[in-house]
Amino acid sequence: MSPNRPQPRRLVDNIFMVGGPDLSDPRDCLCYLVCGDAASVLVDCGSGPSAGRILDLVNHACQKPLTHLLLTHAHIDHCGGAAEIRRRTGCQILIHPDDAGVLAQGDIQRSAAHWYGLGLEKATADQMVEDGFRLPLGGGQDLTVIHTPGHTPGSISAWCQAEGQKVLFGQDVHGPFSPAFGSDLGQWRASMARLLDLKADLLAEGHYGVYRPVQEVEDFIHKQLALHLG
Repeated sequence: MSPNRPQPRRLVDNIFMVGGPDLSDPRDCLCYLVCGDAASVLVDCGSGPSAGRILDLVNHACQKPLTHLLLTHAHIDHCGGAAEIRRRTGCQILIHPDDAGVLAQGDIQRSAAHWYGLGLEKATADQMVEDGFRLPLGGGQDLTVIHTPGHTPGSISAWCQAEGQKVLFGQDVHGPFSPAFGSDLGQWRASMARLLDLKADLLAEGHYGVYRPVQEVEDFIHKQLALHLG
């Protein structure tokens, strides 16, 4: 990779930011990579056109093949590159069943693809993941899924341990919320309470960036809750 091109950003141990507006495409969410001994997991994959650039960053950050793509929900900026990334790597696509149909049908309304002037290539998940699902990373560590509905019905978060810290991938903690997404503010508030109970040392959010230590994580979540009182 050319030194003049964007580089993967190491957050802690073998966890990197490998996609986002200033790394891959302005239409992309922030995408993260967990490079474990037994599994290398990409958390979200951008809007689609940047799939190759994201994979370049993945390959630069981790010398192991990509084994899994964990989609936190089926919005275009998070899942648009799923079909292409699986074609290029053979990785397994994981998603919650409540959002899987949006991806499988290429639904441009529920995925918000029409907001971006993009289509959503259809992709059927290799595995449905629900609350409590654990993906072994190797070395006795797991990536654990938490079902956090509210933004969409099938929104999930995930966490793992790294360098003695609890790292939380809480994509789109901030919303937004719309009937077109199947959003539910009551469910979202309950989901945020679960994330607060986790006491994460580091939050890797989908658009607002990285927060640490635990007090900064909690402050960010509380701030989002305060914006959506009622």
